[in-house]
Amino acid sequence: MIVGIDIGGANLKFASETKQAHACFFPMWRRPETLKDSLCQSLGLYRDISAIAVVMTGELADCFIDRAEGVFHIVDHTRSAAAELGINACYFYGVDGLFREHVAAEDVDQIAAANWHALGSYVGQSITPNALLIDIGSTTTDIIPIRNGKVATNAQTDYDRLCEGSLVYVGCQRTPVCGLCSWVTYQGNRIPVMNEMFATIDDARIMLGFAPEDANDVETADGKARTKEFASNRLARMIGLDRRNVSLAQATDIAEQVMRAAQQQIAYSVQRLLSKMSFKPTIYVISGHGNDLLKIPREVEVITLTKQMGEEAARGAPSYAAAKQLRRFLESRSNDAS
Repeated sequence: MIVGIDIGGANLKFASETKQAHACFFPMWRRPETLKDSLCQSLGLYRDISAIAVVMTGELADCFIDRAEGVFHIVDHTRSAAAELGINACYFYGVDGLFREHVAAEDVDQIAAANWHALGSYVGQSITPNALLIDIGSTTTDIIPIRNGKVATNAQTDYDRLCEGSLVYVGCQRTPVCGLCSWVTYQGNRIPVMNEMFATIDDARIMLGFAPEDANDVETADGKARTKEFASNRLARMIGLDRRNVSLAQATDIAEQVMRAAQQQIAYSVQRLLSKMSFKPTIYVISGHGNDLLKIPREVEVITLTKQMGEEAARGAPSYAAAKQLRRFLESRSNDAS
């Protein structure tokens, strides 16, 4: 069995070919030296692993001096975890569509941040050959044009994709409110928001019921619980107030403004990318777990990866895609050899 791993800057996501999936919070910037141990713990949940297929974005974490250091750190820890578990084959996917067992210095820019390409290639070859794939994660949104079964962009690096508008640094959990809004309306006044990490979009989604409350989860801007009570307090701080001044209803109004700002940023990027494309897709493939941030035109046919993969595998869709694409790659190589 092949297991795909998406090694991000904040989360590790795993999925097997049989759609067994698992995710765990892993803040790379805090403890990169424990990556191998976390990988071993999660991979231990799977039986009879013959190979692992790896995609990554965690190399961008600022604990690494540059992306090359990050890529080799992730490669080394992944290989060490595989060796410890007796997994003989470890492959790394690149934006050229190829898997590598050995990563050299000249491979860094191919390997870095390639998870979007693996997902786009899988969708184009296995779900629909022509579409616009939109994947909204906790930190970013990927907008991926697919034509004739292939990823239809020449952009490869994060820089390239930011330039063309196919990478949007707006997600459904970690995006700071001050990165979305420069001001909000409160009690009839237009108030500039503070450029501080007092609240994130997760707080807005909790207030509006798009994300569930979890009193035991304290991975928030202030380290307090993910509940409406604390989320409203975090949002109030964005305009210099707190729970003594701002009611739950008023915080909900602020949350609606934050959500609209996020939706507008994503919608603008979608339209910007569409304006540059030589074809107009009539199918949108929706992935990730922030679909409430997406406004879909009525005339567009929608395919959700949740229905295609199941909810657990779809949440970490690039890891499942990596597993399936590695199977295809190995079978193709075997056919060529015979």
